Amino acid sequence: MRTLVQRAQNSGYRVLCVTIDLPVHGRRERDERNAFTIPLPPRLANIINVMTKPGWLMGAVRCPPRFGNFEVPGSMGMKSIARRDGNLFDPTITWDDVARIRDIWKGPFMVKGVLHPEDAVKAIGAGCDAIMISNHGGRQLDRVPSPIDALSDIVDAVKGKAQLIVDGGVRRGSDIFIARAFGATACSIGRPYLWGLCAGGEDGVGRALDIFRDELDNTMSLMGVSNIADVNASQLRRHDPRH
Repeated sequence: MRTLVQRAQNSGYRVLCVTIDLPVHGRRERDERNAFTIPLPPRLANIINVMTKPGWLMGAVRCPPRFGNFEVPGSMGMKSIARRDGNLFDPTITWDDVARIRDIWKGPFMVKGVLHPEDAVKAIGAGCDAIMISNHGGRQLDRVPSPIDALSDIVDAVKGKAQLIVDGGVRRGSDIFIARAFGATACSIGRPYLWGLCAGGEDGVGRALDIFRDELDNTMSLMGVSNIADVNASQLRRHDPRH
């Protein structure tokens, strides 16, 4: 972990984000159905899938997929990288370990994977400047609340002592408006930027961000709000689950 943190520091990264909601892998049934492992097994379905995408196949031959973040001298194969990745998961990690990483990192520091207000308070105690409210895309543990449902309680607990970033379920500019209204500092996107990247590379990511920006601008205009700082909870109406 020290090596990864130092590599990030030397590479000029400004913010370090530590994921804390994955001490062990959850049961990802979709991966089990698809027999997803590293390296991928030579199943008939995989072979057919690859052969029907000649463009991707030619690109993969010219530049084989890599896990650059985990590559170290003498450990370049997919199996060894997967093994090293697995060794990074430590179910015994505590907030004291998070504080130690905070001490190593010289710059803004945040944790990702908080859903409970008490954990948010502990994160601040460990030295976090920001907290990413996330349920890991809903694929780690069944029946956890969505980040937007957990936001209000965390806002009350944090009392402005850390930035709050909502991660998960952000698909439109109106989602950003709602998150801001409930007290989020910002939103994080995962799948939308990956969709843009797969469809059009760097330009595709830019297009995805433009769509978010345009939709947020349109939502604010229709809500009669001219400044993002003026978005607040009075502009929303919560659904009453009793009705």
